[in-house]
Order: sequence, then structure tokens, then C-alpha cells
Amino acid sequence: MLTMTDRTNDLLESIADSLEVPPSYYEKATDRYHSLGEWLHRDDSKVAAFDPRVYLQGSFRYGTVNWSLLGTEEYDLDLVCEVNLDKSDITQDELKHLIGDEIKGYAKRYGVKAPTVERNRCWRLDYADDVSFHMDILPCVPEAQDIIHTICSQRVPVHLALKSVAITDKQHPQYRQITRNWFCSNPKGLGDWFEEQARPMALARMAQLVRDKAYASIDQVPSYEWKTPLQRSIQVLKRHRDVMFKDNPQLAPISMIITVLAARAYRGEATLQVAIEGIVNRMPLFVSDSKPRIPNPVNPGEDFGDRWAGKPLREENFWAWHDAVKADLAKLPQILEKGTLAADVRTLFRIDLTEEQLKHLGVPAATFIPATPKLSPVTHISASPRPWQRHG
Repeated sequence: MLTMTDRTNDLLESIADSLEVPPSYYEKATDRYHSLGEWLHRDDSKVAAFDPRVYLQGSFRYGTVNWSLLGTEEYDLDLVCEVNLDKSDITQDELKHLIGDEIKGYAKRYGVKAPTVERNRCWRLDYADDVSFHMDILPCVPEAQDIIHTICSQRVPVHLALKSVAITDKQHPQYRQITRNWFCSNPKGLGDWFEEQARPMALARMAQLVRDKAYASIDQVPSYEWKTPLQRSIQVLKRHRDVMFKDNPQLAPISMIITVLAARAYRGEATLQVAIEGIVNRMPLFVSDSKPRIPNPVNPGEDFGDRWAGKPLREENFWAWHDAVKADLAKLPQILEKGTLAADVRTLFRIDLTEEQLKHLGVPAATFIPATPKLSPVTHISASPRPWQRHG
């Protein structure tokens, strides 16, 4: 007979299952950034000589993408375009537009009808075929060795610090000047750091996927297939955040803060229920009273809580959300005992548990509440890439 802890864990697993996008979404994202990389390496590319490398950052890298809340939003596909240039030989503005011109050519070649938009740090391609994406591409160059040395002195492992980059930013005071003083970031190192936190609990599943011949080796299993308690905790936490701030999403705690705090707070718990409880309880330990409030684990000079400065409402909203999610998670055992489980889960997470899930959770058939249509129905995606055009 299942204990209440087991049932609570099964409920959280059912919620996380309902939030998962199909693997084809991740495969589509991979196809798209590989396609952009190939474009930048073509014979007449203005950046091909500088060995451009395009790679993922954000939730598609971490394997923490959720179905969109209303089924109408576009998914954020965050990419980095790193070129082998020295920041002493080019201005941020020149680098930004060198890569931007290539991205505009790429959009034209593949029939992207929406204009390529220059944002503060990146270029945005906004398009849709089977899946609607914002593709944000961040131009950058390798960071200077003296700065990497400084980062290492802040107790960042060398293998992660070496992946630091200097990024373009239109708000930088020397944006149009030759200077070694660029903003520093490390999206590749941060992705590797996150995977290091999650990987130990992924090894058993990775080995099973290899035994099932889904992949040839453990190293080939992508992070979105890991489905670790850390990744699933982040998915549940982000969905709770999305529901709480559905009327004012611009005021919601940003996903990077939730992701980094969760990864810092994770202690390798083996089940989702224990992991998410521990994560939420320990999150406040990793918010500093002084700057940087929420330092980047692989670049401590970068503060993910910098938007809180001068805007106390953003910080207030984070703590309000933290209190709310802690209270709502604590109520799950009581919710399991009520006769309104389906309705309560729908209220908290805007998802509909299936009849099979409800039966597994021990909900009597007489208490089933007819499900509303799925907010984010499964979309069937063709395996072969197509030109990416904006619908309409």
C-alpha cells in the first residue's frame, strides 16, 4: 500500500508529466540552431573565417521546457553565437552587426516573414512552422585570459571558467569603442554546471535508454531525456509561477533565478517530492543581502538579481511567490484526501490530470471531474525540417 509520501510524489510526477513537451520540440530546436551554424559556415559568409559556434542556452539546454500556459505563446529558444575574434580588435557594435547581417540573410533565405529585431544584447528571429519560437541569438567572443584568471580566483572551477565569453550590450558605455571592458558571461559554462548538478541522478535512466537502444552510449543521451528530480522540480516551480502571475507575467520572477537557485539548493534527492521540498526550503540560503544578490555560479560578477535593484516590487514578487509555492506544496497531501483533486490541480497548475493518472492516485471514479480541453494540446511535428515561415 502506498504511503502518503509515495502518493504525494506520484502526484508531483503526474503534474511534471503533464508539463512535458514532446521530444520533437527539443529535436526541432536542435535542427534550427544547427541550421544557423551551417549558414554561418557557408562559403560566402562574412563570419566563416572566425569559426562561428552556435549553441543552446536556457531551458532547452537544461531540459526544463514546459507546455505554454495558454497554448498560444511562443517558446523561447535562446542561442549563443561565439566567434573567434579578440575584443581588442572589434567594437561591440561592429560585432553585433557583423553577426546581425548574417542572421538577416539567413531569415531571408528561409522565408522568415517577421523582421529580424535588434534587442539590447541579441538578435531575435520570430517565426513559426509546426512550433512557434522566439530565437534569440547572443553575439559574443572568447573572454580574455586575465579575466578568466580572475574568475578562477573566485573559486570557479577552471574547466567552467575557460568557457567565459564577452558579450555585446547596447547599454554598455563603450559599446561603439574599442575596449577590453565588455560585459562578461558564461552560458556554456553555466549549462555544464547545471548538468553537473543533475547528472548523478540521471545515470540510471541514461543507462536504461542505452540498453533499450534509444541511444548508442550514455554520452549521447541529451539532457531533456534525463528527467531528473532537479529538472522536474524546476518545471513544477516555473508552472506555479506562471499561474500565479498569469495576469502580470512581466512582474514574475525570471526563470533564470528559479533555475539557478533550485540547482544550488538541490542535494541529490532521489524522488521529486523530497527534492522539491528541499529545494524550496533551501532557496533563501542562496539569496545574498548584498550585491551580487544571486551570483552566476560560473561568473560571480554577474548578478541574476540585478533587476531587483531600484525595483523593489520585483524582489517582493519573488518572495511572495516563494511563500505561495511553499504553502501550496505543503497542501498536496491534504489535496489528495479531498474529493476535488482534479479541480485543485487545475487551479494550482492549469493542467488536467488524465483519468488514468487519477486512478493511479487512488481517486474514486465517482469523484472524477470532467476535464476541460487541454490548454496546450500535443502538436504532431514532422521529422524533416522545412522552411520556417511566420503563419499568416
